[in-house]
Amino acid sequence: MLLFFASLALTIALILGLERFAHPRSNRPIFHRLSMLSTMPPVVFYSTLFMVSYRPVFSALVTLVVFAGIVIVNNAKMAILREPLVFSDFALLRQAIQYPALYIKYVGVGKVVGVIVAAVSAVVLAVTLESPLVHRSDLDDFFPMALYLVTVIGLIYSITRGPFRGPFSDLLRRFGPTASVAQDMDKLSLVVCLIFYFFLSNEPALRQAPPVRPRPRRPARVPSPLPPGLKRTHVVAVQSESFFDARRLHPSIPQNLLARYDAAAREASYRGRLTVPAWGANTMRTEFAFLSGLPNEALGFHRFNPYLSLCKKPVWTIAHLFRSMGYRTICVHPFHASFFDRETVFPNLGFDRFIDIESFGDAAHFGPYVCDVAVADKICEVLDEDSEKPAFVFAITMENHGKWEKGRLDDCPADDAIEERPLGSHELGSYLRHLRNTDGLVDRIVSDL
Repeated sequence: MLLFFASLALTIALILGLERFAHPRSNRPIFHRLSMLSTMPPVVFYSTLFMVSYRPVFSALVTLVVFAGIVIVNNAKMAILREPLVFSDFALLRQAIQYPALYIKYVGVGKVVGVIVAAVSAVVLAVTLESPLVHRSDLDDFFPMALYLVTVIGLIYSITRGPFRGPFSDLLRRFGPTASVAQDMDKLSLVVCLIFYFFLSNEPALRQAPPVRPRPRRPARVPSPLPPGLKRTHVVAVQSESFFDARRLHPSIPQNLLARYDAAAREASYRGRLTVPAWGANTMRTEFAFLSGLPNEALGFHRFNPYLSLCKKPVWTIAHLFRSMGYRTICVHPFHASFFDRETVFPNLGFDRFIDIESFGDAAHFGPYVCDVAVADKICEVLDEDSEKPAFVFAITMENHGKWEKGRLDDCPADDAIEERPLGSHELGSYLRHLRNTDGLVDRIVSDL
């Protein structure tokens, strides 16, 4: 058993060292008052592998590879999205496998392949070269492993769904997690934050407001869903993928790039820039914030992916309001409805229909995805389906989704007004060409309305 403890001690030391490479970098010393807390996840992971294999070196290597992979993915996300890895990102693993272009390109194919090769090599070499400390020949020899696994799984269930859920959550909160990832990482470490956030995501759906002193009740007045004299008209909201006014970058970018958008803004009663709870990705946060009007701070640990559990039951949104006024409520999105589990979530957000990629058939593409003008055509088609009943349409476009690497638009019509490499960037050139199509979407919808 000396090899077991030696491998475990070395694994703990190396993982504490690995955490120093996780971004954002922490100023805390390697050994600090919460070091014991940081060692618990690798100890449990290592012990589980050991009880299954009885190979200490194998258990150490796999543990190190897994934790190194977490650090690599975290740093890639931090570099691209300015946010560390959070527990809800693991729920997207299935989507990363199904739609690698949306994920793996950002992490780096080389890094992903490197982690996979290292993991497979570690498993093969360790299993091939290392003999188990205990050879199991009878069924009784598997009893310690079975007992260990039942105990661990039972504990996990009891603190996530069972009788210890409340007390365990209270215990975790004593360490002061704030749902500010960078701040908590500095105090608790990356892996501990992932585990804390996972367990605390089982907290009540929304933070409750503090109780107030009741006031004398007055006779209730039931408001009319629609003010008298107000005509019901179609309402269209478009969440344009990766949209921002790129003309703010430099005067050399064509000022007529968003001409129809500018015209619509001049005609608008209200206009301006919108603050959203996401940067570079996680569009489900922006969708939910816009539809629900809830501030990010009110969501607690659900803020990272409100669709993961919060929206698995009905949540009030403006779609519910429109529906109460007799509107049809439709979401249009030229991608798979299963992505972000929207097919389950959007009915709970008040939508009658979800129109996904299956309804676009042979729609035109501009680059890898359905073009914005085709989305506009679909929106207008939905509006015209029922002349008696108005519609609230919420559209989520895809055309301008990154990456905007060189060669992405080689098969698409050129735009002579946009340089191939504005400001020396092929990526910006591709982005601006997509942005021009977004302006076409605005023109199509405004003209139809």
